[in-house]
Amino acid sequence: MDDPQKPRRKFLFKVDILIEEETNGLALETLLHLLNSDKVEDYQVKEGVELGKKIEYALKEAISKRHVKPFPAASHLKVPPENTEAPQTPGAKGARRAESDPHRSIWEEMKKCQENNSLLRLSIVKEKGVKLSMPCRIINIDPPSGNLSVYHVDEKKVYLLQINEIDDFEIS
Repeated sequence: MDDPQKPRRKFLFKVDILIEEETNGLALETLLHLLNSDKVEDYQVKEGVELGKKIEYALKEAISKRHVKPFPAASHLKVPPENTEAPQTPGAKGARRAESDPHRSIWEEMKKCQENNSLLRLSIVKEKGVKLSMPCRIINIDPPSGNLSVYHVDEKKVYLLQINEIDDFEIS
């Protein structure tokens, strides 16, 4: 009653393999030749690949040279000032940034809702197109980072949202 063709099963092994060669690239090539056979269905090299080290070294060297060598003094060159206006206070820079913010009107509405402790229903689009409808109150807004903290009144949880995740909102 022995079945001459037993079903074949798959087995996964985790091994460390030591290959002696002149360089890491040659050792990797030898390993790949050994693994590319009919018996090995699939493999994944997780460690030991040291390719790209020359590029990494050259980048580190270039960065360190940039920090070590100062640029030659160019006091003899006349460079026109970049900004001929009066110096601005930090508040003025924030105001200019607020003017260029495309979500400024939304931030203003959210600030009013936060101050009045209004109930909102946010339509949220999360990663991979997941849509949520969230009855909530606004806890905190942070326009520079684009973050909004809300309290979900049904779930009694706090969520941190990005302003660009908000598809629509309705004030109750």
